[in-house]
Amino acid sequence: MIQENVSLASYTTFRVGGPARWFAAPKSMDEIKDALAFRKERNLPLFVLGKGSNLVVSDHGFDGLVLHLGKEFSSLRVEENRLICSGGTLLHSAVIAAVDAGLSGIENLGGIPGTLGGGAYINAGAYDQELCQVIESVQSLDYDGRTVLRDNAQCHFSYRHSVLMGLPEIVVKVTLRLTPGDPQALRTQMNSILLRRREKQPLELPNAGSMFKRPPGQFAGALIEKSGLKGFRVGDAGVSEKHANFVVNYGHATAQQIWDLTEQVIAKVQADHGIRLEREVIFIGDF
Repeated sequence: MIQENVSLASYTTFRVGGPARWFAAPKSMDEIKDALAFRKERNLPLFVLGKGSNLVVSDHGFDGLVLHLGKEFSSLRVEENRLICSGGTLLHSAVIAAVDAGLSGIENLGGIPGTLGGGAYINAGAYDQELCQVIESVQSLDYDGRTVLRDNAQCHFSYRHSVLMGLPEIVVKVTLRLTPGDPQALRTQMNSILLRRREKQPLELPNAGSMFKRPPGQFAGALIEKSGLKGFRVGDAGVSEKHANFVVNYGHATAQQIWDLTEQVIAKVQADHGIRLEREVIFIGDF
């Protein structure tokens, strides 16, 4: 189950990054616990990887264990007004299941290319909906393999943040409590959001979604555009011409080029507007 020196580029939506020293894609809770025991024996750093849609991995890779919770650890079921999903379930799959069941609360999150585990971890959101509005509970495993169950309040959700971000735990199950609605109206709304995404976001090029968090009272994309940075490039990494808060890979970008570009964007926006942008995308490894 444990592999050595696995390239992570194909596991991220940016299509960049070096290898994981150790890599595991568990299919069950028992296999997760086995991987955690392997990590403990060797005292390895651990990174939990879902869809890789909010992530840049260093060109040097990650010198530890990457635990990939993807399609091998994906399941969902509807129980009355609840949607119960394993951590590797795609968020978009959950949206479709909810809409088909006539359950409202996440239809605006259609098209987000992440997992429920990652979405709960960062409190993913879009178009005036956030997962924190519908999460009933989150189940995780700590690094010793013990189960931890938290209700919504115990997750301490805020904008693109949860208590999980500071804890050595792995999200393995997310339960959403939704509201009954009309399936056709929900499907129309979901499709409208998907169309807006296609029109406004550079989905045709590898990217990691919104690069920077929204500053209070401002929009990162608008600030970047006002600074004249639309189309700015460092190698094959560039600020999208379509949406300035997206950094895209024009073909052969490196992780370091993406980092260097974001550093220059942060410096220019701060110099022009007195606002320091904060990255929303997670960077791991050495830069």
